[in-house]
Amino acid sequence: MIALDKDPTTARPVDSGAAHTSGASVVTDPRFQENRTMLRKDITFEHAGPAVTQGEIDALKAALGGIALPTDYERYLLRFNGANPTLTSGDPDRPPILRLWWPAGSAADVSDHAGTLASFYRITGQPETASNLLQTHQDIGHLLPPQTFAFVGDGGGGRYVFDLRPDRFGEVLFWSYQALGSEEDAASDPYHNVAWVASDFIDFINRMERSPTDWNAWEMALPPDSDKDWHPR
Repeated sequence: MIALDKDPTTARPVDSGAAHTSGASVVTDPRFQENRTMLRKDITFEHAGPAVTQGEIDALKAALGGIALPTDYERYLLRFNGANPTLTSGDPDRPPILRLWWPAGSAADVSDHAGTLASFYRITGQPETASNLLQTHQDIGHLLPPQTFAFVGDGGGGRYVFDLRPDRFGEVLFWSYQALGSEEDAASDPYHNVAWVASDFIDFINRMERSPTDWNAWEMALPPDSDKDWHPR
């Protein structure tokens, strides 16, 4: 296990609005956070994929239409290639979750603000491998919102994606498979099942917390109407 913050080239300021411990924690809206912090020191990375080169990353971007990817994420691929961030603090029997910020009026099930994490996708060069980044986009890219890039799933069909639009470049969103609806729904409003998660890749990792022992208390501790101000476009 290697901590990402040991490499000074990969650590940069991120929002610190996430709760970092298990249990019922109040999570404030990240857009009103002024305090900044570096990558948390209680996070390590496990099960890295095979070593990749910048050329392989560039080939992936070219195969997906010449997209750009966040710099921090490219550094992560070069160093860890799909390794899973792991919390070293808290109860190890409580799996990590992330707070989801649903937009006002979302058709998604906004009663659930917790997103789970599965294995991170990697560059493998083997199309039959489920975690292959290119194959993932070839399989489901037509269902995702335009100008997004999926880099990890939730274990239930959902995907965490980077927003690649210039004015929101690098923000992390959650695309809910459970709230997908029909392909016609996705075509008419590609963001109808999308929640906001983090301001960038490092912020995404920093916002991991242990799943609570009391889910009802965790939900009730969230700020009232905390979703209403975020809009996907």
